[in-house]
Order: sequence, then structure tokens, then C-alpha cells
Amino acid sequence: MSCLSVAVSVLRQYVRRHRVYQLYWSIALCMAFLATLAYVFMLLAQPTSTVGTFLFRVYYIFGAGLMPVWLGLGSLALIANPRATRMCMGTLSLLSVLTGIFILSADINVQMLSQVAGTPGTGILKTGPWLIAIITLNTLGVLAIVGVAIYSGWKLIRRHSNVAGFRPGNLLWANVLILAGALLNAAAGSFARFFGVENTFWLIMAAGWIVFFTGVLLTSRRKSTTTPDKPKRDYEDAERQLASS
Repeated sequence: MSCLSVAVSVLRQYVRRHRVYQLYWSIALCMAFLATLAYVFMLLAQPTSTVGTFLFRVYYIFGAGLMPVWLGLGSLALIANPRATRMCMGTLSLLSVLTGIFILSADINVQMLSQVAGTPGTGILKTGPWLIAIITLNTLGVLAIVGVAIYSGWKLIRRHSNVAGFRPGNLLWANVLILAGALLNAAAGSFARFFGVENTFWLIMAAGWIVFFTGVLLTSRRKSTTTPDKPKRDYEDAERQLASS
């Protein structure tokens, strides 16, 4: 399942249900697709060519820089009030622009770029302000995803016995999968950057994305309940309580 197909699926859910977290997740998934597309075309155009170098920067902006933190914003929107979410979105938009500028203006190690095929591209951009920006954004994104997943799971378990007809199975597993996927993705990047383990980067990332996407899709599933007259309404009430708490 490609990033684009999942992004389209989540965007359709947003059109139907108007949940803002689905919008932010679809934006992040589109970024992942653009990063993948840029990586492939970079290899086709030769990485060290003018076009290839530009495409590498595009890949790094969306894949390494912006996508993780926009996923985190989607998770944060699950529990934050609309005003706080809009403030975070405005701040993140500004930081995203600055990060893009930093990466576009960073110096490149041409020799390493010529050997980028099959690697995540670690070490190709020479040290500069872009590194601080990426580490900051990635850390915030992971903290948001992990924090919200743990908090939401705890709230769902606590409310399980207090809401008539509500069964948290799908949403609870969704949070577990989102948490596991985010940790796998973070581990892939950390191993490549800090430990030089690049040969397993794409394998770990692929596993992380599959797990994360499964969790995202589960957030929109409805679990049947034992209350015959109003199961859907009870489920919606519980979800609104969770989002507003």
C-alpha cells in the first residue's frame, strides 16, 4: 500500500467526517509520498546532477524534515482544543518554511551524494542550522505521537467501564499501532544518523510505516456494540468526550 493511496484514504475520511487530525495526517502522508517520488527521480536523473541535487534536497525536506512533525501535529489534534491546534499549526508552518530554507541552502558532500542509492542520505548535507531544525522537529513529532498515543490509550481504558455500550478495542489498538510505528521510524533514523547503521534503514522504515498506517486507518473504524438502539451514537459521544478532555 503506497503512501499516496493511504493519504487519499485518510483525506476522504476528512471530507466525510471533518476531523482535523485526518487533514494533518493526510498532509504528512502526502509529504512522505513526495519524498519517495523525489528520491526515485533523483536516482534516475543522477544524484550529482543539478536536477538530482535539487531532488535530494526536496526528499530531505519532506522526508527527514517535515513529515514526522506533521504526523505529530495530527496526533496532537486528537486531544487538543481547536484553538491550541491552530496555534501549533501556525508555529509549525513557520518552522517548516525555515527548515526548507536551511536545507535548500546547505552545502552538500558531492562524493557522498554520488553513493546515495539505497541509503537514507545521512551525512550528505554538511553540518549547519538545518541539522538543529530537523532534530528539533523530529523530536517534537515523536514526542507528540508517543505522548498522545499513551494518553489516549489510558483515557480509553479508564472510560471503558463508564460509557454505556462503548468498546475501545479498535481505537485502543490504533493508538498502540501508531505508537509502535512512530518508534520504529524514529529508531531507523537514529540508527542511521548516530550509529551509522544504514543497510537496514529502509527495512525498518517500511515496517514502521506499515504499522503506523494500520493504526491511522483503525482510528476511523467503527466497532459494533451490544446496545441495539444507539450503539453508533454512544461511540460518537465517547469519541467526542475523549477529544475534548
